[in-house]
Order: sequence, then structure tokens, then C-alpha cells
Amino acid sequence: MTDQAFDKLARRVLLDAVRQANHPVRHRCLWALRIAAVLVALLTLLTVATAAAGYDIWRILAEWTAEAMTLAPGQIDYMNPDDIHIPKGPEKYADLQEALTAYGINRPVVPKQLPEGFALDELIVDRGTSDRQIAFFASYHRGENYLIIQVNIYIENEYRQAESFGDFQKDEGDPIPYEAGGVTHLLVTNAGRPMALWANGPAECSISGDITMEELKQLIDSIYETD
Repeated sequence: MTDQAFDKLARRVLLDAVRQANHPVRHRCLWALRIAAVLVALLTLLTVATAAAGYDIWRILAEWTAEAMTLAPGQIDYMNPDDIHIPKGPEKYADLQEALTAYGINRPVVPKQLPEGFALDELIVDRGTSDRQIAFFASYHRGENYLIIQVNIYIENEYRQAESFGDFQKDEGDPIPYEAGGVTHLLVTNAGRPMALWANGPAECSISGDITMEELKQLIDSIYETD
């Protein structure tokens, strides 16, 4: 569908909806239904048109090649340094959520349930050599199988330049969007292992490991479970 043809069709559909708006009050419900149908039709047409033009609608969330994926600019809200709490003294945490909470990060990013048999193997908090990023890294094991959860927090600072987030390795193919908790998670595989990448506020989050794609989705769903 050409841009001109799409514009003509959109105008025709909208004009029909406007005509319906001039009907008496008894037709308002029908008019509302027609408006809803118009919006659905326009969204569908827009998706088809952009796909036909070679534009992937999910690239507003991330940028990727055949080998790597990164979150697109604008997906992460940089954290105010005044909201970060840097613990004093030795740091030792029972789990990833406890570590994030200690730093004043309360966004829902940590799964509340792990696949059966997985236990925490290592937990690292890396502040690096600058005040621009804090990385939280947790690895879990189940026999010879491993599961990795990583949360990178980006901090606002006067030296911040163009947004440049982490590159995550992936297999060839486009990511698949998975919605949960009002957040879009992008699912891919890396060396055949399922992986998810998403943003939530100032957090860049990823999960990967020796699990199934269904287990990965269950991990994501558990993030947003309420007690």
C-alpha cells in the first residue's frame, strides 16, 4: 500500500466516523463503537503499511543486528543520583532483591520465583570506576545448568552524552515481544539459550540461561506478581 493510498483510506474512514457523530443522541453508542472500530482499523493499516515499507515497529524499543541487540535511546529513564543510596561498609546480601533495595531501587525487576532446582551461586554489585552506572549480577545453578539475571542502573550526570546501553549477544532473527506488568520484554535466543531484554525506569534488565522459553516467560510473569 502506497503512502498516498493509505492517506486516502484513512481520511475516508475518519470522514465516515464524523458523519456518524451528527446523528441524534440515540445513536451515540453506535457512534462510539464505530470510532473504536476506526481506531483499530487505522492501527492495523498502519502496522501493515510500516511492515510493507520494511520498518519493524519494535525497533522503537531496541536496535539489533543478526548478532547483537541493545535498547533504543529513550527506553531508560536515568536515575537521579540523590535517589541512590550507597551502602557503607562491607556489602553482603541474601538475594538480588535485597541488594537492589539496599541501593534504593524499588522497581519490579527481580523474579519472585525461579525454575525448580535453581539456587543462588554468586551475587555481584559492580559500581565500576565512575558514578554513571551500577551493575547487579546474579547467577544461579541447577546441576550443570546456569541462569543469569543482570540489572544495570544508569545514573544521571553532567557528563552524559548520547545514550549508549549494553550490547547483548543473540542468535539470528528478530526479537519477539512479550507483555507482562505493562512492560514489553524482548525475547531472543543466544547460543540456543532463551534470553529476555527490557527496560523499567532506570533499569536495563536481562535474563538468560539453560532454561526453556516457557520457563523464561514464567520468570518474567513472576516479577509482577503481588503478594
